[in-house]
Amino acid sequence: MNTAAPGGVSTRAAAGATLLIASRLITRCIDLATLVILGRLLSPADFGLVAIAMAIMFVVEAVSELPIGPVLIRVSVLNKGHYDTAFTVGILRALILAVILCALAWPIAQLYGDDRLIGLLCSLWLAPAARSLGSPLFVEFARKFHFQPAVAIEIAGKSSAFLTSVSLAWWTASYWSISAGTIIAPVSMATISYFVAPYRPKLSLVEWREFASFLGWSSASQFVNAINIQLDQLVLARFISPKELGRFSMANNLANLPTQVVIGQVVTPLVAAFSHIRGDKRRLAAAYRASAVTMVAIGIPAMIGLGMIAEPAVRLVLGPKWLEAVPVLHWLCIAAIPYFFVSTLGPLSMALGQTKVFLKLSTVEFLLRLPLTVPAVVYFGITGAIAVRLGLAVIMTIYSMFIIRQLTGLSVVTQLVGPWRPIASGMIMALALSLLGGWMSDLHGFLPLTIGLTVVVGIAATVYGAALFLLWQFAGRPDGFETKIAVFLGICVRKLIALRG
Repeated sequence: MNTAAPGGVSTRAAAGATLLIASRLITRCIDLATLVILGRLLSPADFGLVAIAMAIMFVVEAVSELPIGPVLIRVSVLNKGHYDTAFTVGILRALILAVILCALAWPIAQLYGDDRLIGLLCSLWLAPAARSLGSPLFVEFARKFHFQPAVAIEIAGKSSAFLTSVSLAWWTASYWSISAGTIIAPVSMATISYFVAPYRPKLSLVEWREFASFLGWSSASQFVNAINIQLDQLVLARFISPKELGRFSMANNLANLPTQVVIGQVVTPLVAAFSHIRGDKRRLAAAYRASAVTMVAIGIPAMIGLGMIAEPAVRLVLGPKWLEAVPVLHWLCIAAIPYFFVSTLGPLSMALGQTKVFLKLSTVEFLLRLPLTVPAVVYFGITGAIAVRLGLAVIMTIYSMFIIRQLTGLSVVTQLVGPWRPIASGMIMALALSLLGGWMSDLHGFLPLTIGLTVVVGIAATVYGAALFLLWQFAGRPDGFETKIAVFLGICVRKLIALRG
């Protein structure tokens, strides 16, 4: 791989992350459209049923999880054996997933008292299997910071899922429309990848050692982490009705959208960027701090905004049958905010080869979550599950910061106060939204709500952006993401002036 100057690597990584985040915005808009239409056509009970099957699928998928892409990115020089090994590992993983999910189908159906789970679990294995069966040569695009093909493929896959899910829901009003979209997206993406990065499959494990070092720590941590993520839904399913679980699942999906848009797309470019400078701890610490501040700057307005406009947004896009999900959505958005402070720990750990960090974090969280979640759900239901999420979000973020201090030398205080400008700007934006809340509650009907939400979102974005740049000016214009935005805006303004002239 071309070892460009660190500044060039940083710039290309930032450009790659920006492109991927922009593409994820597009695909999440497709996901949101799918969710909204299905929410209108299906019942909360349908979502509750599928949520159980999906939770089981995610946990089983994590059992065989192996970061094939990041492994290939870390290897200095790739050969045919690496690609063949990656493909073979994907095949083996697909077979394991099929066997485990089909074997669990009947016991899970008996546990939750619904035989429909058998068919769902025996078909959903196709989704995680397809995610590991794409062309291994596709990783070359990421190694060269060329992310356009990944963008195009993801948009194509999400579009296919949208058409499939909506069509089935329209004609059948069945819960199968949810699972069908879940399967179609990764299957179509894997298929297209072979046209974009042609590869002749060959079974081989000649370079297995490159993957084995990630298998132990990574797979175990992914498994424990998946249990952590799905535990509250799996426990709730035993003590609340499918309709209530469906509302919780919908709120959870909506609250996760901003996180998936941002965090999921920065992993690959940041692993590549951190890998280039991992030998220079000072520069690595500076790069990590800059990336963490940027994540907070994006995450805070998204989560605060979504949480505070939850009621009119749900009324507009999902309808009155989902209004009971509003308080759940509000608090889940708040619970997600702390994780943005440490959201780039994953790429940092991968770049440094410290994958055991994942297992350490996941295990500590599991040891706290399990004894807290079960009694909280038994006695307080959804309220108890949310309270546990809030508490653990703070605890695990602080613990993660101590690990980051070991890896980079950045103190916990530095990590907490580093994003002070986004934090202060978010508070100002929240104040503006609270002043507009009463006005929004008086709006009814599709058109007034649409116009009202558009105005409120525009005002919130303007207030946040203005506060952010005023604070940046007040701080003496330090080098950071605001600098890059200012430079970009300056270029745009000069081009506009040139065009008019």
